[in-house]
Amino acid sequence: MMTPTTTVTNRHLATLTPHCNLTCIFLKLALQHTQHLHQPYHPPTSETNMFATRLTIAVLAPAARQAARRRFSTTLTRRQTLPVKVTGTGTGTLQKVSVPGKPYTFTADTYPVLGGTDSAPSPVVYSLASLSACNQVTGSVVANNHGINLGKWDVSVEAQLPTAVLVNGEQGNPNWESLKLSVRVQTDAEREKFDKFVSEVERRCPITQLFKLSGIRYESEWINEKL
Repeated sequence: MMTPTTTVTNRHLATLTPHCNLTCIFLKLALQHTQHLHQPYHPPTSETNMFATRLTIAVLAPAARQAARRRFSTTLTRRQTLPVKVTGTGTGTLQKVSVPGKPYTFTADTYPVLGGTDSAPSPVVYSLASLSACNQVTGSVVANNHGINLGKWDVSVEAQLPTAVLVNGEQGNPNWESLKLSVRVQTDAEREKFDKFVSEVERRCPITQLFKLSGIRYESEWINEKL
């Protein structure tokens, strides 16, 4: 293999097979261009024109195909994201949380055992509330995708949080130990379609995946109530 400092000569090019890759072709063109700088100008022949045309098509075709796919695709790209930002201000265990550019705020406190006054939901309660609400939001999106009509939602979340690490500073994992999500939702879907609906909601819900991928024991129960 030639090192980056090797001079490309006709001897090197003679070793390149007719089936060499695009890099080889560029090396050939570069050497030919260098040699032509020291030779009288000759109009291009039909053969060289044909070679240049084939090379242009070979280089541009993949990009053209990719552009065509972008024009006709209606799905979100892999790199598309939803920017989210929150800010918090407070003293002690009480914090006021706001979302820049939005009119609403909410407050978080914690339990007396952690030094709070229990004047507002704790951060761990908000984490369970986010799971409950996110399943309903994701369910609405999935139902719209699959032509399912939805009615009322009733959701509950129960979880067990070990406190040895958080309160006493012991070594280990302060994460939730186990969690159960219970959902009752009105739909017009038959059983098989409802089962697929539930599977898709849990796959696409960001907060569900956040909990599942954290390694806790996660359990869910979904009940389909006829709309």
